[in-house]
Amino acid sequence: MFEMSMAPEMGMRVTPALLNLAQLLALPSMDLQQLVQQELADNPALDEVETYEQACARCGGLVIDGICVGCASSDAISDGPLPSRDDDVDPLLFVAAPRSLGETLLGDLYASLPVSEHPIALALVGNLDDRGFLADEPEVIASLLGVPLERVLAVLQRLRELGPPGIATRGPQECLLVQIDLLALQGVSAPYARAIIEHHFDDLGAGRFKQIARQLRISADEVEAARAFIRRHLWPFPAQAAMPEVAPPQRTRYRTADIAILRRDESFVVEVLHSPRRVLRLNPLYQDLARKAASLPDEERAHVQEYIARARVFLTNLRQRENTLQRIGEVIVERQEAFLLHGVRHLVPMTRAEIAVELGVHESTVSRATADKTALLPNGTLLPMSEFFVAARGVQDVLRELIVNEPRPLSDDELARLLAEQGYPIARRTVAKYRDLMKIPPSHLR
Repeated sequence: MFEMSMAPEMGMRVTPALLNLAQLLALPSMDLQQLVQQELADNPALDEVETYEQACARCGGLVIDGICVGCASSDAISDGPLPSRDDDVDPLLFVAAPRSLGETLLGDLYASLPVSEHPIALALVGNLDDRGFLADEPEVIASLLGVPLERVLAVLQRLRELGPPGIATRGPQECLLVQIDLLALQGVSAPYARAIIEHHFDDLGAGRFKQIARQLRISADEVEAARAFIRRHLWPFPAQAAMPEVAPPQRTRYRTADIAILRRDESFVVEVLHSPRRVLRLNPLYQDLARKAASLPDEERAHVQEYIARARVFLTNLRQRENTLQRIGEVIVERQEAFLLHGVRHLVPMTRAEIAVELGVHESTVSRATADKTALLPNGTLLPMSEFFVAARGVQDVLRELIVNEPRPLSDDELARLLAEQGYPIARRTVAKYRDLMKIPPSHLR
């Protein structure tokens, strides 16, 4: 006869909050910004505050109601007590918002332009609509600012160089033309694609492919090949280029930094980049309603509690994401200081598993936190965080230098011998693999 018994057992349970954290951790900054905007639209208990209040004397972060967002403490600016805590609502639960595309573009423009051109940069970025198009003609902006059109056009050109391909154009057609010209400079093109966009854009959108083929005197298959190229490589809305659910997966991603590695006082520090003036927090009205939840009708109480709980989870996970990125960045900097000082040849072999053990987290957490993320290095360049874990980069850099300076095209065997002499003993087939990865042709084609 069967016997039944009950005993306690430890185990992990995947909760919605944990899934939400995993999702946030995996998102790069532009994708995160899109998700935050969606959550703000869907959840009335989540609030966004734009502030120009006093900066924290300790960390320089935003201060709201006497509380520093960065260190969640008011003792750096005030001798008064912290605001009181409530059992249901935590008044300290607010998080700096991720940087918007406009803030990123403006910061890049300010860093690359003289101060005299900053007002023009601000006007141009402020004139971008939600899709990344310029709402007014440059002539109108020049007239409003009272400056020569040439100055506005020069700043506009710099904005287009720094931003996503097609940013600050006047519409989808111009955006696609800019992108197809940039691809052509990289050697990526398709016959008739530019002609179709430039002269038959309306027909393309309406699906009149036979008419396009007739006017261009080409076959239907050639029109379909050009259309497939356009769908694969181009994107008509530059400001929405980071939306993975609607953008083609093959397109070139526009990268912005998720963390910055800065040189201060002969050492390196890590900063997780976020908005300098926007903060996410629990909506004060919903906080007040939550305190009075017992006196509310059942339906209203359920509504308030549901959205307050959802907002709290979202904000807590945003803060956890920032904390995880900060800790991982600090460990990477500690291990890769020689690389930051002297270049790629000093990259130390390192695995995500080693980082996970040092931080006491699961390896998948490190993988999510570094996947598709970008670091701003002290020299001002952007580097995918995954590159910190590619030990072969140093060897590849030496190999590239040998090929650039070769007196005659060297075979893979000869390159392998030269690498071994410099302390990089690798096989000929490995040389061939690295050469292919760097898109360097074999000796008989060089």
